[in-house]
Amino acid sequence: MSVELISGIEVVNNLPLVYVRRYKALILADTHIGYEEDMAEKGIFIPSFQLRNVMEVINEALNSVNVEKVIIAGDLKHKFDSLGRQERRELSKLLAELLARVNELIVVRGNHDNFLPLLQKKFNFKIVNEYILGNILIIHGHKELETHITNVGDKWNILIMGHEHPSITLRDELGIVGKFPCFLMGKLRNSDKSILVLPAVGAYQTGSKVTLSSDTYLSPIIRNDVNIEEIRPVIVDREVGVMELPPLKYLFDLI
Repeated sequence: MSVELISGIEVVNNLPLVYVRRYKALILADTHIGYEEDMAEKGIFIPSFQLRNVMEVINEALNSVNVEKVIIAGDLKHKFDSLGRQERRELSKLLAELLARVNELIVVRGNHDNFLPLLQKKFNFKIVNEYILGNILIIHGHKELETHITNVGDKWNILIMGHEHPSITLRDELGIVGKFPCFLMGKLRNSDKSILVLPAVGAYQTGSKVTLSSDTYLSPIIRNDVNIEEIRPVIVDREVGVMELPPLKYLFDLI
């Protein structure tokens, strides 16, 4: 089952990713493979299921729609300062499986994707700073928007990015109802260009709270180039499904 967010851009099977049918392209972000290894090195031991979860999400999407190209909008890996042994092993497994099923794999570099080019010696995938797919500009979202516009020009009207790991906590008069990963949809300030922020695919990265305060957002693009009050969250959850909420300005008493 697919739900269209923006014309031609669909959510597949209540999964935290989108499919662009015209280009047979799957777009996802923030898998953060290697997170458990990084935490273990800091003395924090957590269950190791990030890779399994990521592969389950991607394989379900690949089995549901016709995909020729996969685009990862940043933070495929997690460790900043190295390519860890477990991280390398898990990334190699993920890359091998993806490349066996699609014609092209593009990674848009995120702030965690240091040392990722080492894997290009074995696997045939692209690493870019931004990627244009028709009228869509795909970036990670950790840098100012002007940087990408300078590089690719202005011939796009939809921006897709990750980095933010958005989730929304809903409340009623009795307290918290639930916390859900979500897409964020809106317009760039003083523009007719649309923006779509992807939820994180990584199981441990679904926690950045959506609020009405620009100071709480990670991305300089959200802070500086988007009217926060007009952002529309779209919950994506296995049990709840896909549920579009009103703009944030109408959710003041619920979040």
